[in-house]
Amino acid sequence: MINAETLSSYYEKKGRLQQNFLSKQFQSDLPKFSTHEEAAGWFSALFGEDFIFVEKMKTATEDEFYYLYDIIHDRPRWERREQDIKEKGFANGLGMLLCAQRVDIYEDGSVELAF
Repeated sequence: MINAETLSSYYEKKGRLQQNFLSKQFQSDLPKFSTHEEAAGWFSALFGEDFIFVEKMKTATEDEFYYLYDIIHDRPRWERREQDIKEKGFANGLGMLLCAQRVDIYEDGSVELAF
């Protein structure tokens, strides 16, 4: 069961900097959610301020929506990345891609993580 005590066991190292990134096992072990609100609330309770809303998107096949969130794994790099995007319109640099992990939550509560 995923909780604050077991969370660290779900991380794997990725990239040249060997940054923490949630594994596919984390996604496999997620609880079954019934709604977007239920799933987002669960993630928010687990990750706190490191779980942030990005944007609401329309699905390609139906007249439904899904919600993009980021789980921030490396806040200093993430803040630098966000500042670069704001100032320059892009961000590049070592570790910028893996400082956060995208989470898509659908209206029916299903969840997809970026790997």
